[in-house]
Amino acid sequence: MRPQLLHLSGPERGRTVTYDGPVVRIGSDAASDARLTAAGVAPQHARIDWVESECQFHLRRIDGQVFVNGNEVEEVVLQDDDRIEFGADGPTARFRIYVPIGAVCKPVRRMLADARDVARVSGGAAATQTLTRDLLTQATPTLKVGVPAVVVASAFLAGWLGGWVGSRPTESDRARSADMVTHAELEDLRQQARKQQDELRSMAAANASVRRIQKEWSRGVCLMHGVFRVRHSDGSWVEQRGRPIEYEYTGSGFLATKEGHVVTNRHVALPWLEVESLGPLVARGAAPEFVHFTATFPGRAPIDVPAATIQRRSDDLDVAVVRLDPAQVDGVPVLPLHQGAIDSDDQRAIVVGYPLGLAALLARADPHLVEGLQQRSASLTEAIAELAAAAQVSPLITQGIVSDQKEFAIVYDAATTFGGSGGPVFGGTGEVIAVNAAIMQNFGGANLGVPIRFAQELLPK
Repeated sequence: MRPQLLHLSGPERGRTVTYDGPVVRIGSDAASDARLTAAGVAPQHARIDWVESECQFHLRRIDGQVFVNGNEVEEVVLQDDDRIEFGADGPTARFRIYVPIGAVCKPVRRMLADARDVARVSGGAAATQTLTRDLLTQATPTLKVGVPAVVVASAFLAGWLGGWVGSRPTESDRARSADMVTHAELEDLRQQARKQQDELRSMAAANASVRRIQKEWSRGVCLMHGVFRVRHSDGSWVEQRGRPIEYEYTGSGFLATKEGHVVTNRHVALPWLEVESLGPLVARGAAPEFVHFTATFPGRAPIDVPAATIQRRSDDLDVAVVRLDPAQVDGVPVLPLHQGAIDSDDQRAIVVGYPLGLAALLARADPHLVEGLQQRSASLTEAIAELAAAAQVSPLITQGIVSDQKEFAIVYDAATTFGGSGGPVFGGTGEVIAVNAAIMQNFGGANLGVPIRFAQELLPK
C-alpha cells in the first residue's frame, strides 16, 4: 500500500504523485517529501503515516492547519478519495490508496475523473495537464495508441473547454502505473468516436458550407503550442528542485488576414494569466517568458510565433491576436470572418480546433509513427514536428446548435474540450461568428464563444 496525492491546487496542481515510503512529510521545507511552497504552508506542516498493524493511513498536523473534507483535524484515518487542504485556503489534494501489485496502467475512467477533479478547483488549464500527463506516462505501450482515441470520445461527451498549461512530467511520473482498462471499454469508446466522424461525413454530404469548412477552411486552423518559464527580477530562472520550472500547453488559432494575423484566445497567447500560483512571483518583479511558441497548420511545419506580436484587448474578453511571417503562411486559407450583427435565425455552430492537443493527433496518426515517438520518449515539441512532417496534423470538426446570443458571448452545444480554445466557430453560412472560449459552469452542454467582432477590433483596418 502506498499513499498517493492528486494535487488539485497549489504549486504541484495537476500532478498525481505516488510516495514510496511509509511516511510522507508535507511542508514548505526542502526536506519535505511533498514540498508545497505556497503561502500558509508551514515548513513542517503535516505528515501521513502508514500504520501497518491497522492497515490504514493516518494524517496528522504538525505545525500547520489541516482540513479533511472541509473539517479541521488534528489526526484522522484517511479514506480513499478524501480531500485534504493544507492551511486555510491553502493547497488542496485528493488522497488515494495506491496498490501497485499486478497493476499495468491507470484506468481511463480514473484519468478523466482526476482531470475533472483538478478542473473544479484549478480550472481547465491544470486539468488538461493532468489528463495529458496521465495519457503519456501512466498507460502501457499497448494502450498508449488506443487511449487517446478513447479520451477524445469521452471528453467530447463531458464538454470541457480550456487551455493546457502545466509543468512537464518528471522521471518519477513516467514510472507510475495503475489498473488496466478493459478491451470492452476501449471498443465501446472507439465506436463513439467513429460515430461522431460518420455524423460529420453525413452532415458534409448534405451541406455545402460544411463541405467547404472540411476541405478548405480547416486548413487555416492551427495548433498552438507554447512552453514558457519565469525569470526573477535578477534575470535568473525560477527553479524547483534545482531546475527551471517550465509550463507547456496547446491550444488552437486561425488565420484571419493574408498579412499573417492569427486569432486565438487571450489565455492561449498569454497562458501565464491562467496560472494563479504565478501571481505572487509576478507581483515581486518576476516575468514569464516563452522559450518555445509555434503555430502549426495542416500540411505545414511549425511556425515560430514572435511573442512581441501578441495583441490583447484592454478588457477581459478572451481573445488575442498574434502575427506570423506572411511568407510562411502563403497559401494557407484566410478564414472568412462574419461582418456586422449575427443573424438570430442562424442556429448552426460548427467548431474547428485541436481539442486534447497531442492526444487527439496521436489517436489519428499512423501507428508506426506513434510507436517510434513513444520508443524515443519524444517531447511534445518533437512529436508535433514529426507529425507535421508526416502531414498528420489536422483539426477536428464538430457541429451543434446556437442556443443563445448575448452581447459578449455566443452559447452553443457543439462538442469540444480543452485544447480547442481559440479555434473558430462557424455559423450556418460558413463564416466565422465566434472564437471558441469557455464552458458554462455546471452545464457541460453549453460552450461559450466570444463574438468575432471583438477579435476583429484587434486586426488592421
